[in-house]
Amino acid sequence: MRGDFRNLIVTDIPQPQPVEREPLAIDEDITRRDAWLFAPLIAAAVALPLVVTALFAFSAVNLVSGEGATSTPPTTFASRWPDKAMPVIR
Repeated sequence: MRGDFRNLIVTDIPQPQPVEREPLAIDEDITRRDAWLFAPLIAAAVALPLVVTALFAFSAVNLVSGEGATSTPPTTFASRWPDKAMPVIR
């Protein structure tokens, strides 16, 4: 068996024949009556970028106007006794 591979020349190996491909054709099963099936896909492709842009714009406006950057002060334990004065820290 070894002797067969020692005398083998690479050009002697048969090369695969190119595969013939059928030209691109329109599928006969999908007609214009079936075009409504693509409506949700087209709607999602249009609506999702608009929703993402609107959410980004809304968050950017809130951040710039200061409403998103500021928050109410945290509730502390001392706020339970509003009649007592808070110490002033200097």
